[in-house]
Amino acid sequence: MGHEIAHAVAKHSVERASRGAILNTGTQLIDILSGGKLSQVNRATGMNTVGLLSQLGIMNPFSRKQESEADFLGMIFSSLSGYDIRETVKIWERMKEFNKGKTPPQFMSTHPSADNRIKKINEWTNEIILDYPPIKIS
Repeated sequence: MGHEIAHAVAKHSVERASRGAILNTGTQLIDILSGGKLSQVNRATGMNTVGLLSQLGIMNPFSRKQESEADFLGMIFSSLSGYDIRETVKIWERMKEFNKGKTPPQFMSTHPSADNRIKKINEWTNEIILDYPPIKIS
């Protein structure tokens, strides 16, 4: 839950929409200024090659960054709410095992790999526990 709330708090959907609009506008301008070279590539390959390359090279890394940010903020929210965030890594270990052999290479994914998530979560856990203890309401 904390992870999904973090997406809303960090306004990730707005960031994605803005980045998409800038990327589309930039691609169209480059196509116009290059005399339609990008369109020619797309027609020659029979697919949106430029769009695929921008997805893999720009949008996916950006999405993975947002997912990591949501993981971090979600752990903070969970810790503040009194949950034991040391359990978080166990969730990703189970997810990794469940999805073994079924996940695409990370560069093709909008999400970090389970291995990278586990690594980051292990790095963040102690810091978050110390800096964001549960809120006590008296």
